[in-house]
Order: sequence, then C-alpha cells, then structure tokens
Amino acid sequence: MELQISMIPSPEDPSWMSDPYQSDLRNLGLCLKADGLEMREVGGRSAREGCATCMSGEWRVTLDAAIGPILKAPIGSWLQARRGRTVRLTIGEIEADVRTGDELANVIKMARSYQEAAEKES
Repeated sequence: MELQISMIPSPEDPSWMSDPYQSDLRNLGLCLKADGLEMREVGGRSAREGCATCMSGEWRVTLDAAIGPILKAPIGSWLQARRGRTVRLTIGEIEADVRTGDELANVIKMARSYQEAAEKES
C-alpha cells in the first residue's frame, strides 16, 4: 500500500515557485532520502518553459513498519518552521491533514493497522 504525502504551505509561505519555498522542499526531500526513504515525486513541473522543474511537495512512499519514525522528525520540523503549514496524508481511501509530527505518526500507525486488517481479510 502506498502513502502519498502532500506538503501544504502556510498562507504566510512565499509562493510555491519561489526560491525560498522550493529550497525548503528540496531540503526536506534530501533529508528524507538521507534517512533511507525511497520516494517518488508526484506532480513536479516547470514554472516556465526552459526553467528548472519546481518541486510539487508531493511524494509517494511504500507504507511499511519503519515509515513513521523516518517521517516524523523531518516533516515535523517542516511543519514547525512556519505557522499554518499542513501535511495531507493519503492512504488508499483514507485522507488526513496533520499539523504536527506526532499527529503524522498517529495517522500512519492507524493506517498500518487498517492495512494489516485488510491483508488478513484477503
């Protein structure tokens, strides 16, 4: 089962195409990859023809037992960096918006339980 992570900027964040915001997303992505997370970016696109691709702030990862601890600190730090930021987690039919690393870990834990129950029924 896959987990889609969508970073939702604060109203106080600069434009998603701006260098500062793109830098925040790149740093978050690099941090997650450094922690061993294999992820695929969803929806990156060029702001203008011939320009570098802007990161969308959306990634897909495989939902496994180790995912919660890997995501909690880096994403929690991204959330705390600016008031009003949110992360939307989409797991199958389940969608939840979280505002802290602890909320993120709890949603992932619930999703894992749901996944295990669904696998037992299959």
